[in-house]
Amino acid sequence: MSNLIRLSNRSLKKNISNIRTISTSPLYLNESNSSLSQSSPLNTHNKQQSELKRGNFNKSKDSLYSYNIANNQTLPESNFNISESDSLNFNKYSKLNFKDKISNEDAKKIPSLLALHARLNLSKNFEHSTLVRCLTCKSKDLTLPDNFGLSLFGSNLLSFYTTEYLLSIYPRLPLKALKASIESYIGDLPLYDVAKNWGIEEDTTTNLEKYLSKEPKLLKFGRLRYDKELIKVETGITKFKSFDTSISKQKAFSSSVRSIIASIYIYDGESAAKEFIYNHILLQRKLDIESLFHFDEPGKLLNKLLKRENLEPATIRLMSETGRLSSHPIFIIGVFSGENLLAEGQGNSLKEARIRGCVNALKSYYLYRPLDPKVPSDDVKNALFVDSGESFF
Repeated sequence: MSNLIRLSNRSLKKNISNIRTISTSPLYLNESNSSLSQSSPLNTHNKQQSELKRGNFNKSKDSLYSYNIANNQTLPESNFNISESDSLNFNKYSKLNFKDKISNEDAKKIPSLLALHARLNLSKNFEHSTLVRCLTCKSKDLTLPDNFGLSLFGSNLLSFYTTEYLLSIYPRLPLKALKASIESYIGDLPLYDVAKNWGIEEDTTTNLEKYLSKEPKLLKFGRLRYDKELIKVETGITKFKSFDTSISKQKAFSSSVRSIIASIYIYDGESAAKEFIYNHILLQRKLDIESLFHFDEPGKLLNKLLKRENLEPATIRLMSETGRLSSHPIFIIGVFSGENLLAEGQGNSLKEARIRGCVNALKSYYLYRPLDPKVPSDDVKNALFVDSGESFF
């Protein structure tokens, strides 16, 4: 019985070794003759590695990879010399893919451009041909340089100087009120009014009207030209579609203002552009920032503000009153934090006076203005310090 068990164990081990032998040498299908072969990708790779060590770099038919010697050469420095031309002068703001261009001599013959150049007190460096570009918006069939890039650059300049101006004057201004204030200064509608005050004219006449009136071709370049925002109806399709280049009237005028500011920066530098922005936009417009605030629950907001500033909660005290029993009483209350008076409020009822007192206290905090504020772009010797005031007062 034991001999039979030993014999069966020997046969079992022999079968297992046969299985292992078969598994270590699998059969692969050769695509060339569609026959079974004993070669594997691993053996092919090992063969290529051995050929690589022996220096055989030639590509064979059965190899999966090719090894080629790189022929690198060192070029002399004279080959890297770039000729100086207008096409490679990146400081010169111009596009070379436009068919038509207005020269500076031709632009000086346009009366409206001469008047606008003198009205804005632009420097002699500011070319009149650039002013033509500032008045040319992106159009569908345009062959002249447009003001798209200049408008984008001028928008960034306006955003920078307006933001630092408001943050330096009102350092406690909330973010929503700050964004609304910036939009009130440099939005499309405010800049549209600025362009109208400058006397920028819009080209409203058609080509037929220009032909019948025998108007010179150069005169149209002294007016603002853009694709009006019209609705184009496709036949057979109930869908309204406008041109990609069509813009509104306010956006067209505002883009011309931004382009002029960017051109001043290019020709005369940063200080001239900053002075122009202050004289024509920031200091000429009076913005009522108090009207931008709206408090739903001023009492709760005031207590949160006092808690954040580590001050005592607000208390309401009646300071004076008159005509309590009449039809038009007047109550004057005071909002205190401890013994410090924050603000006063008056109304025909105690509730109205309390709400107005809390609103006045919040506005007195957020609309704090330091004395003689400086902006980061000012050329001063001392470092900038934005005075945010005391904790509340």
